[in-house]
Amino acid sequence: MQTTPIIALWLLMSLAPMPAALAQATSPTDKAVRSALELAGGKLDQQPADGPAPEAVVAEIQSKRAAAENELNEIKSPQALRKGAPAGATDAQVMERRSLLQQLVQIYEQHLDALRNLGQMRQRAQDAEREEKEWDGFPAEPPYSVLKVDELRDAARSMALTAEGVQTRLSMTESLAESTQRNLKASQERVRRLSERLEGMQDPAKLEALTWDRDLAQLRERVEAARAGMLEADKKPIQEEVTEARHRMALLTRQLNMAEQQAAFSQQDYDKIRKRIDADHEALTEELERAVAEQATQRQAVAAGEAKLVAANGGDSAGKRADSRPTSERMRRLTESVEVKRLQFDNANLQVDLLRQMLNGLDQERHIWELRFATAQGHVTLAEEREASSKLASAAKQIHGRKEYGLQQLSTAGNQISDVEKRLEETSSPATTQYLHDMLRVYRHREDLYRRMLQRTDSLLGLMENRQAEFAQREQDRSIVARMKEWGGAAGVLLGNAWHVELFTAEDTIEVEGKSITGRRSVTVGKVVTAIAILVAGYWFAGIMARFAERQAIARLQIDPNVANIIRQWALACFFLLLVIITLMSVKIPITAFAFLGGALAIGVGFGTQNLLKNVISGLLLLMERPLRVGDVIEVDNIRGMVTTIGLRSSTIRDVNGVETLIPNSNLLERNLTNWTYSSYRKRYSLRIAVATGSDARRVKEKLCDLAGQHGQILKDPEPYVLFEDFSEHALVFILHYWIEIGPGIDPAAVASDLRFMIENTFAEEKIVRK
Repeated sequence: MQTTPIIALWLLMSLAPMPAALAQATSPTDKAVRSALELAGGKLDQQPADGPAPEAVVAEIQSKRAAAENELNEIKSPQALRKGAPAGATDAQVMERRSLLQQLVQIYEQHLDALRNLGQMRQRAQDAEREEKEWDGFPAEPPYSVLKVDELRDAARSMALTAEGVQTRLSMTESLAESTQRNLKASQERVRRLSERLEGMQDPAKLEALTWDRDLAQLRERVEAARAGMLEADKKPIQEEVTEARHRMALLTRQLNMAEQQAAFSQQDYDKIRKRIDADHEALTEELERAVAEQATQRQAVAAGEAKLVAANGGDSAGKRADSRPTSERMRRLTESVEVKRLQFDNANLQVDLLRQMLNGLDQERHIWELRFATAQGHVTLAEEREASSKLASAAKQIHGRKEYGLQQLSTAGNQISDVEKRLEETSSPATTQYLHDMLRVYRHREDLYRRMLQRTDSLLGLMENRQAEFAQREQDRSIVARMKEWGGAAGVLLGNAWHVELFTAEDTIEVEGKSITGRRSVTVGKVVTAIAILVAGYWFAGIMARFAERQAIARLQIDPNVANIIRQWALACFFLLLVIITLMSVKIPITAFAFLGGALAIGVGFGTQNLLKNVISGLLLLMERPLRVGDVIEVDNIRGMVTTIGLRSSTIRDVNGVETLIPNSNLLERNLTNWTYSSYRKRYSLRIAVATGSDARRVKEKLCDLAGQHGQILKDPEPYVLFEDFSEHALVFILHYWIEIGPGIDPAAVASDLRFMIENTFAEEKIVRK
């Protein structure tokens, strides 16, 4: 029979288990302990205050369960599956009805279980609350053993995981309850719609089908309503578990705080720990020796099995037996035997590796206990303890990585075991059964190895967390004044050490008692910082003085501002070079410290700065020869504009569009340069005009001269004049020549444009046709 996706969804929901406590896979920190306590405490206020479920509620649920069981029994057998169903009902619908009834019975069972568990969980919560209130201290007198403190820390971490798991169960149940309520509303709405459709239905066949759909929808509604009631009942014992976890967590926190405040690490405890570690180390060493011997044995077994397999392959190929069935069976058994031996050899290698890791972990455990004992005896400084804490944190990260790998391998081994068990259920051959049993033993042995390694890893991580918690507690108990003093001292020591860090050494001649001695001077961070500070301050002061001198030279000595600017830049460059030499001498950094700039690097710097030096020298030549000045209109490299600045390395030209272009000084000397204002600012421009043939040439000339004279920016001396350039059968061509004085506010293109507008208007008025 084919089931629809809806039926498949219902079947899936019926098989889904209720939320359970989360598995404890990792070890939390003390911060997680406190957060779990707060989380449990926060949810406690939301618990209902009603008492255990009354007997009437239990009786009602039992009655509903019995009714559902009776309905299910009536259609449980294949022959009665269609009982009560119309002839047009599909197999999927009748299957859905049975599935819904099965779900209904299971939900009522879960509801009854929740009601039965509520009283027990409430009693446990009350016992935990009473224990918390009645506890007033440990029976033994302080100080308390560090081993006792570690036990309390471990118990607190375990309880934190339990509280977190219970809280997760409660959140999942609440979320599922909300989803069920939405499904219930949807089911009720569908039942109402179907009932309304039934009211006006007259056709018997359709009435029967619609009644079946309505009954099925009502059954869905019953399931959702039962599930909603069950989830509400299930929340109450979980809330009691949250209450119990909160009280037990609070009790453990009080006990841990008291034990930490008065903890002691005695020599007796340390001797007991060393004795245990030595015994474990000896046992692991002996086990490792046996594992290495077993590894060699398994290696020989694999080699022997592979040799038999190769020999069998060769014999079968040479004999060419007629009947290949016994041969193939024998080859299969040999192949399976070799495969099992290889897996056993892999297990032997894995066991050796894991035992070595355990021994390393045991050495780490010994080191941690030695550190904790030395710290308790006051033999470890705060700086040493912090360094050890940092190393432990780094080691813990690596161990967590190994743990994750171990968990993955453990999961892989579990999957392999499941696959082999499934194959065992499906096989009937005795030989294959024996082979699979051997494989199963190998994989289970591998699973045991990883499980043992993970237990050791969890123990080591717990010890590390206890030590880090112990260190954090000591850090927390220190006063603010002590911390500030420590921070200040540490900062001073750090700066002092950094100040005297030697970057490199340089050879220098030192004069001692009138004798020159060649030695080496160290160049430290302090010397470099001091030199940079002197250079920055000196250059800043020199820049201020140079600008002041520049202003005074322009105002009092009447020096050209461009010349004064060049002199200021050269003076600053020379002063900076002098300042560098004085700075190096003041901080006792020899000039030979920069000898590394010689050789190939100096050649590279020379090639890189040749253009710079060429432009600087060109700037000096421009200053002395003065082929151009600020304000001149020049044209170079197809760029035409006014010179705005002449610098030490480059000059700036602004064109008619306001765009400023930096041109290297060497280009101004090496390229063809046109200075439009070198000797005079007066320049002649021309405008070409063509008129129709037959126009009065003299009248055209007079009008053009008059128009040029009317423009305010065209010079009267020399006056504008017109030349009759050419004539043809189509046009008479004239050229108007005029002079303007180039300046910042005069644009020759704008003057030409004005003339064209004036000529256009005048020619139109005078009926002169322009070509």
